Amino acid sequence: MINYYEITPNIFSRKETIIMFHGWGSIIESQIQFGKELSELGFKVVIPEMIYHDSRQALNNHFDQEILQTYFWKTIFETIDEEDKMIDQLCLQKENTILLGSSMGGFIASGMFFSNNSYAGLININGSSSYIYSEKDFRKKDRREPLNESELETFVKYDPKFKDCTIRKPVLFLHGEQDLVIPIEGQLDFLTTKHHSYIDFIKYKNVNHTITSSMKFDIINWLDKNFKKEGI
Repeated sequence: MINYYEITPNIFSRKETIIMFHGWGSIIESQIQFGKELSELGFKVVIPEMIYHDSRQALNNHFDQEILQTYFWKTIFETIDEEDKMIDQLCLQKENTILLGSSMGGFIASGMFFSNNSYAGLININGSSSYIYSEKDFRKKDRREPLNESELETFVKYDPKFKDCTIRKPVLFLHGEQDLVIPIEGQLDFLTTKHHSYIDFIKYKNVNHTITSSMKFDIINWLDKNFKKEGI
């Protein structure tokens, strides 16, 4: 059973539900305010608990280097693996579900979206859709050994860059150009191999790894543009 926090709008004016995936070391509570802002647009918003966070075997210190290196990708891959279980439990239809993720949550949202493209839309904030590229960058900075053959095989299985899907649903990437935690180059690398006429990519000058008020404003405008109110 996956615990989750649900935010119901005062007036249901959209048929879509937004699933929000938070970042590494974060918790559901930190997402509620933003979730409420999105629900004011008429969407139901659901924030699921992710493995190794909140009440699900939470780690003692997410930012300990050994823990981070061991569990970061493990969390992403295991969350993607339980995708169908989560959707069934929430009684949702993928075609009426928008995936939104920030930082690590952005990795997860992209991993789910590009594996089948059945979802209504995707919003990736300061995440990466090119797993191998980003992991190579992480390892280079940490002066670690490169991916071995077995690890590379696992990454290819999940990496959105290697998914053969045609994008026909609206996608929004938002990223700070000065992001030192998850560099923007991961998203840029993804775009080199995908048909991206359906992808809106908004870059923010002098912004590090954070969600700014401008980002929230752009997300709200994008949702209004791509998901019309029912009856309109």
